[in-house]
This record gives sequence, structure tokens and C-alpha cells, in this order.
Amino acid sequence: MITQILINELISCKKRISKADKQQMWLEHRHYRNNFLLESCDKKYAFRVFMRYSDDFIEDFSIGLVWTNPTGYINVTKHIILLRCQGPHDNKEPLGSDIHHSFHTHEISIDDINEYRYTKPSSKGIDKNFSSFQSAIWHFVNRCGIVNPSEYIDFASASQLSLEDLTIGGETNG
Repeated sequence: MITQILINELISCKKRISKADKQQMWLEHRHYRNNFLLESCDKKYAFRVFMRYSDDFIEDFSIGLVWTNPTGYINVTKHIILLRCQGPHDNKEPLGSDIHHSFHTHEISIDDINEYRYTKPSSKGIDKNFSSFQSAIWHFVNRCGIVNPSEYIDFASASQLSLEDLTIGGETNG
């Protein structure tokens, strides 16, 4: 049975990268991308992370955490997107009337799972913890408990981030 406690545990439990598609982002179909696999440090849960940003508009990005082995825990055979951090993008709504025009997150809810919306997390909101793709990566890494990410992925180093990126929310992200 799915509970909010389980969802919170899945998102925040300590995880290690087990395999990365590539060490750096690569350009494909006008988007830079990379994927990597994670395993919880207790080896209970398996995940995939996807990272994408537009070649034309770097603020249009998505970083997502996908739970890949829910079958043994909640009797769901499909992968579940638990969390997405996104930059501003068009959602066909008037400018300023929708969170999609700001930096925001989508998070899975119990209702989403009960209603079979495994890839469309409906709990969404503006997130002031990141203001660029680089700061979203570090926010995501911290929020998802990813341990030693630079062993597998060449993430932006702290020297490439702006001072604002390093101090979003009054805390350092490096």
C-alpha cells in the first residue's frame, strides 16, 4: 500500500549512482540529456534519473527521479515518476497565470498512484530553491539523497555556478 511516508522515503533515502549513460550531457534532438541509474544505499529500491535541457532555451529543463522497482512494494508494474524539477516552459496558459512559467516541481501523490497517473505527478508548486539548471541539479541531488554524484557524472562544478545559485534559500548547495 502506498503512503505519504513511503513516497517521502523513496525521494529522500540515501542513494548511490550505479550506472550512467554518459559522464557528460549530450545533444540529441535539440535537447541536451543524460540518464543514470541509482540504487538506495540499503539496496531496497531502484531508480532512474533523467536530465534534459533545451539547446535553444537552457531555462527549459527537466530533472526527474523515477522509481523503477515498485512491484514488490505497491503491486504496480509500471515505473513511477516521483519528482521532477523544472524550469519555466510554455503550458499554453497566459503568462503569469500558471506555475509552469516559473521554476517549479512536480511530485507524485497518493491520489496519482491510485488513479494510475504514474508519469504525471500532480502535486506541483513554484520552487525558490533553484533558479537555473545548475542549481536545480544540486537541489535535486540534495533532496534525493544522492551520495557522491561526481564519481559518475560530470556535474557543473561550484566554480561554474553563480553566487545566487550557491546561496538559494540561505544555504549553500555545493
